[in-house]
Amino acid sequence: MALFKRKSKTNLGIDIGASAIKLVELEKIKGRFKLRTYGILPIASYLASKGIKADQNIPKVLDEQMIELLKVIIKETGAIAKGIRLSVPVYSSFSTLVELPMMPEKEIAAAIPYEAKKYIPVPIDDVVLDWSIIERPEAAGPGSSIKILLVAVLREVIKKYTSLIKSIGMQFEFIEAETFSLARCLIGNDKSPVVLVDIGSRASNISIVDGGFIRAIRNLEIGGAVLTQAISKQMQIDLNKAENLKKAKQSWPELDQVINQQADRIIREIVKLTNMYQDKHKVKLEKCIMIGSASQAHGFIEHVSSQLGLEVSLGDPFARIVYPPSLKPHLKELGLSLAVAIGLAMRE
Repeated sequence: MALFKRKSKTNLGIDIGASAIKLVELEKIKGRFKLRTYGILPIASYLASKGIKADQNIPKVLDEQMIELLKVIIKETGAIAKGIRLSVPVYSSFSTLVELPMMPEKEIAAAIPYEAKKYIPVPIDDVVLDWSIIERPEAAGPGSSIKILLVAVLREVIKKYTSLIKSIGMQFEFIEAETFSLARCLIGNDKSPVVLVDIGSRASNISIVDGGFIRAIRNLEIGGAVLTQAISKQMQIDLNKAENLKKAKQSWPELDQVINQQADRIIREIVKLTNMYQDKHKVKLEKCIMIGSASQAHGFIEHVSSQLGLEVSLGDPFARIVYPPSLKPHLKELGLSLAVAIGLAMRE
């Protein structure tokens, strides 16, 4: 779901997250994507090295420093692409499934702005719209309709990102909501219905991907940072120790209790969305793919699986990418962080 499109010999995807900038550059050789370079630049650490306190008014600091941050990660990774693909977090975009009566595609294009006003919670002039047909009946009949995925990204976000890329002397290829990048990276051509759960640093996103298209999305103000804070409070340790404990592959009764409590908040929302989708579309959801640092916490996946009754697995962003075998241990550790950037670079 790209709003702007251009082509280059290698594809460069950059994911500007709340805690780090992630970069992946891919090239396609004989029909398969090959990893050319990658990198992760922790924002707080870099700003601290420059004497900037990253925990004080981060958004303002990032506005002032983002050009430098982008230049640094591009230089350090040796990326050679002339164009950049960027993702936007779910909270900066809107997407929904709409139905229109059967009509020619030209008429659909004209109808979309009017239809969007029913769903987009901001003035239509404040967003850039994109859409794609995901289901069209082969034979039109009484009551038949066209299902369309409608996406809107805040115009101010696009303007800001365009300015950033121009400032570093590169081309802006397209901007995409990170959910679509994740689905492309983790699900690929699988047409079966899948629940995709992305637990970010500040928020989580639950999506249902069916037939290769995102059919439903729910956003939650629950992220990995909330889990870290809960561990810190429960175990009376500082945030750095809590973050390390969250990633440790060990079990303590107090730790397991906190992890399960936070997982239950996400599980309740997964159940609501999946029940609604299954009842409406008469399908059975059997698989759930999770991604994000919190999903790697000890026992998290197992707890979610036991409560949902689904086949729950951790996403593997590099499953469809060719890379040197020597990188496997390293990429296994970093892979989940790079998923969005990989999905951007895989967009053809």
